[in-house]
Amino acid sequence: MFSALCLALARPLLAEVRLPPVGAELREAPVLRSEAGVANVSLRLRPANVVGSDMSFSTRLYNEMIPGPTIIVQPGDRLLVNVINDLEVPAGKAANNSYQLPNTTNLHVHGLHVSPSAPADEVFFTVVGPKQSNVYDYQIPADHSPGTYWAHPHHHGSTVMQSGAGAASPLLVADPPGFLSEQLASMPDHVLMLQNIPLPLLDTAAKASEDQLFHASSTTDLWLVNGGQQPTLTVKPNKWHRLRLVMAGVANWLYLSFGRCEVALLAKDGIYIEDFPRWIQRVSLPPGGRAEVVARCPKSNEDEDSREQVLSSAAPSAGVRSYVGPLFSFRVAGVTENGRDLEPWKPRTRPSYLQDLRGELTQPDCSCKTAMGLGAGTRSIDGHIFQGAKAYLHQWPRDAVAERHLSGLNKHSFHQHTWPFQLQETPAGNDPFFKAGDWHDTYQNVLDAEARVRFSTVDFSGAEVVHCHALAHSDQGMIGAEVVAGRGPAACHCDLLGEAKETDLLADQTSLSILTAAGLLCLSMVVLAALIAGQVVRQARRLEGSYAALAEGP
Repeated sequence: MFSALCLALARPLLAEVRLPPVGAELREAPVLRSEAGVANVSLRLRPANVVGSDMSFSTRLYNEMIPGPTIIVQPGDRLLVNVINDLEVPAGKAANNSYQLPNTTNLHVHGLHVSPSAPADEVFFTVVGPKQSNVYDYQIPADHSPGTYWAHPHHHGSTVMQSGAGAASPLLVADPPGFLSEQLASMPDHVLMLQNIPLPLLDTAAKASEDQLFHASSTTDLWLVNGGQQPTLTVKPNKWHRLRLVMAGVANWLYLSFGRCEVALLAKDGIYIEDFPRWIQRVSLPPGGRAEVVARCPKSNEDEDSREQVLSSAAPSAGVRSYVGPLFSFRVAGVTENGRDLEPWKPRTRPSYLQDLRGELTQPDCSCKTAMGLGAGTRSIDGHIFQGAKAYLHQWPRDAVAERHLSGLNKHSFHQHTWPFQLQETPAGNDPFFKAGDWHDTYQNVLDAEARVRFSTVDFSGAEVVHCHALAHSDQGMIGAEVVAGRGPAACHCDLLGEAKETDLLADQTSLSILTAAGLLCLSMVVLAALIAGQVVRQARRLEGSYAALAEGP
């Protein structure tokens, strides 16, 4: 008891972050915008105590808010993010492919097509320890797709304890003037950060990593939308609204319905679809995924306000963990508008990394299989758990059409950094949310375990990170590094971990020299051991003869 009291007194006082009452009006996060082509942003990771109406938990947040600030940039901007780690030492236990180092952090800009190398979106070697800081420098391409992205910590082993406990920020690449139709540009635009705070999982991770910060008064999963529990968004009857849904949860899958509201899909994972308006009944969101929809709601009675709940239902397939319950509501109030029907729209042009890769005229330059898990409970990619930042699973040629055959997608949420990918076939399940030609950076389909996707390895070279975005799986080893390097067929390798020893020895003369020396030393030791053994045997035989002579006597 005395030691527990001393530990409690030794902890720093935590900033208190109060959640609004259940059902309160939806809050909009503070916005940080670029100016004159540059966005200077500070994300300060600090301990905080989050207090709700019937529960509380201590955690790590950006800028003492949940979610963090919304960052808005323009195509062509330079984004500078100073990540300041205000967390304390001790940093917790270090253990690869396990929950570890809960006070060590870094940053990933999820979905952005930017350089995967430091000082940009590099997540393995760039480490920000307690009381340290690091400035990330991202050059947004001038033709970058406008859309909805997000930023979150990505240090291997601590993603659940940070991203999964509230540290995350929406990140938007704004639509340039004249990019959208007049109808779309005039719609009210809402960012909805859907955050699952899995308190039982966080408790498990805290104990495993020897975390001294996390504590919760409840053992029930918490769902927040813009930091509120089941908030209310007030809309006028029959008025179209644009909703940017960011699934910032780290465990559950969402299968959203919108009551009597009409819903049309506009974009997925920050990339506009080709056939807007695509009418849908439900939105399927895996951990890490995003969807942009346009919605309008009717009014039940002209004299009274009405409500439409946005609910998540059970997944239409067994064995997938999905949230079941309400997320937020529309309050339909005011005078009914004479909203006209939606007009078809699509982008006039696409950047080079989003050119259509379907059809027989576009043949892949490199085609590989990527298996997500190999059976129930496995945490592997292609049969391997994470073996290091340079233990590459695949190598893809630069400036090539890459094809990936994915499996295990009914159980795992596949996320690919830097280069988004295109579905080559419409998946099974007859769900209009998924269609051949759609682009994703995070993909899961509980009704179809396999997918053939393609992507263009243009603009950058270097490491490509792939992992399951159920971040507990990633922390436990379901993450891997690939590499985009070289050109032509000779640069295509589909199982580098299987080839690594031979390939690396031929390519790395330093390693070859070291291993040669080690081999000669080992051979010398074997020869020496053989000589010593021979000497021992000869000596033993001489002694045996002497003892025999003694036994015979004079």
